Amino acid sequence: MSDISGKIYKILLVSDSHGMNKGIRQAVELEKPDMLIHCGDVQGSETDIERIAGAPHIPCVFVKGNNDWDSRNPYTRTFKLKGHKFLITHGHTHGVYTNAGVQNLIYLAMENECDIVCFGHTHAVFDEEVSGVRLLNPGSISLPRGTKKKSYMMINMKEDGTYTVVKRFLV
Repeated sequence: MSDISGKIYKILLVSDSHGMNKGIRQAVELEKPDMLIHCGDVQGSETDIERIAGAPHIPCVFVKGNNDWDSRNPYTRTFKLKGHKFLITHGHTHGVYTNAGVQNLIYLAMENECDIVCFGHTHAVFDEEVSGVRLLNPGSISLPRGTKKKSYMMINMKEDGTYTVVKRFLV
């Protein structure tokens, strides 16, 4: 686990870009984030996404998804930010398509003392708080399921750690 330091206020949360980064470029240009979290299925485009986001000035966090065969990223990452502990995972190893899978993420978060879980894999937007754990799935920035709208989330965090989550859809 690492601590993310600096003045982070706007976190762009994306998942399942599958090597197609047009939506990420649109979201970065629109939102001008201070940080980017990608919940997996990058398909080898980490360097391109970092360039789009403005790394190293803009921190970028990646995890390995089920389509990231050659990735050196871990399946799960944790980090602390403004009094919160984040758990980032793609979710495929936890069965997130089922209620049991979401429960698995809650247990994993509690075991790691995390209060915010960011995951992907389903390509569908999900935002729910259960047992003090906020579960966030931004859907897919490239290949949405159940809708034609490509999606992402913005986590807007104040210096004191209070935050809001906004779901966004690309036109």
